Amino acid sequence: MDSLRRSLLDRAPAMSALIERRAVWVVPLLGLLPVAAHPPLEWHWLGWIALAPLLYLLARGPGGSAWWLGAGWGYGLTHFAAHYFWLPESLLEKAGLQFWPFLALTVLGLSLLAGYPALAIALSRLAFLRWRVSPCWTFPVLFAAQDALLGVSPLGGAPWGTAAAAQAGTWAAALAVPLLGGSGLVLLMGAVSAGWAGAFATALRGGWAGAVGLAAMAGITAVLALPSSAPTAGSDASGFRALLVPGDLPVNVLADGSRSRETLRYFLSRSLDGLAKAPARGGEGAESPWLVIWPESAVSGRASRGRLLADLFELSVAMDVDFLFGSNAWEGGRVYNSGYLVTGERFRTVRYDKMRRVPFGEYVPIGFRTLFGKKFTAGDDDYAAGQGPPIVVWRGIRLGVAICFESVLTAHLREAVEEGAEAIAVLSNDQWLTPAAARHHLNLTALRGLEVGRDVLFAANGGWSAHLRRGRVLAQSPPGGGAIATEPIRRRHRTPWVRWGYAPLIALSAGYLAVGLLAVPLAGRLGRRSRGGAG
Repeated sequence: MDSLRRSLLDRAPAMSALIERRAVWVVPLLGLLPVAAHPPLEWHWLGWIALAPLLYLLARGPGGSAWWLGAGWGYGLTHFAAHYFWLPESLLEKAGLQFWPFLALTVLGLSLLAGYPALAIALSRLAFLRWRVSPCWTFPVLFAAQDALLGVSPLGGAPWGTAAAAQAGTWAAALAVPLLGGSGLVLLMGAVSAGWAGAFATALRGGWAGAVGLAAMAGITAVLALPSSAPTAGSDASGFRALLVPGDLPVNVLADGSRSRETLRYFLSRSLDGLAKAPARGGEGAESPWLVIWPESAVSGRASRGRLLADLFELSVAMDVDFLFGSNAWEGGRVYNSGYLVTGERFRTVRYDKMRRVPFGEYVPIGFRTLFGKKFTAGDDDYAAGQGPPIVVWRGIRLGVAICFESVLTAHLREAVEEGAEAIAVLSNDQWLTPAAARHHLNLTALRGLEVGRDVLFAANGGWSAHLRRGRVLAQSPPGGGAIATEPIRRRHRTPWVRWGYAPLIALSAGYLAVGLLAVPLAGRLGRRSRGGAG
């Protein structure tokens, strides 16, 4: 054993040099590691380690900041291409987009998104070469910053690639996200990966310190990745009764305005089945009406045409249920993607118009129409943006409303809670997505609900429907499954994230970076003392 150990110690410097010289060329492939934490693989624990190889090579590999900018762009390109693997099926097969516009749109979008991690990588390398600040201190801060920027730009926000979504149900998320937001959890994940990179570098130099370091990091990672405590169902007077009604209708059916009666009957039938199977509620509030929630575009075409809303009102009175559902609205010559609330209290419809639209799916940004023509969903006209706020009032309860893409945007749910939302209702049409992408959408929504501290009622056509609480699933139905009868809790408190926004994250990032800057002169003094002692 001693001879084997001495042999490994002798070879350690050579192994380290080989990794530093050769492995740097695989930097673009390292962008695939964080993606494995998300569906379909869902190796959640890998999210805490995935940045470690990149950090190791940033500190020890060759090349200047310009070279690393190119390598970082390759990293971002593979990372986001793997996250958006569902685009060909969504746009080519379901939307019927032509191949060349699809290719141009995809290349342009991925190239733009890849620039965010590329800039973080290049700046971290620059700080290392110029000021000898280890990337283990700079990169987690820069990576969290680019994660926050992706949430608001380009074109309204693109947080689909955030590393935090797969960790929404962990203890680490339960503690960090309500205070720091999802980007704060990304900072924590980057710091843990930095610990792994340092432990690996120590292990390559030989001795017991590296083994101890790796064991310690394994323990820390295991604790942080543990699932948080399971949420419990609400049973007090602050809750209300809700029925989530999933659908599994094809995209072309929901886009056909002439089939509004057909889709209406479909969701009414599923609602009646769900109400018949729903457990009775006892105690105070047992006689409160049900809020039945249908997905985005559940009623094809425009719900405001004909007698459809009047018929729903009569049903609401007769059945003691109210309806919240998605459909189109037409007002002032403009079309909106809307959510309608119809209650039996009085014949007055409350409508929320989607504020944050999907680029190219619901509107074509200025300057792109010549290249791409009209949007790739049904209809020639772009959807107009609603003016907000994202709130509907149902029998005295203020409900935040998000339609599809809006549920993954930090700013949207935060605005709803600032306007007094006591729970969040999400209406989505995930039939556009693959099953893995639909699951990712649900995980992202759970993360946003954890940020603002609200129960989330997620009703989808295709994909999963679920009642989310504290970042975890309280009840769910798979694609095409049955209705979910549940009791969300009304909450009025505001999390630190809602109150202060990015201020705590900025303060923590500054503190983390300050420690790294102080470590540079300290390491220099220790190095000189070590050399003096050796002399």
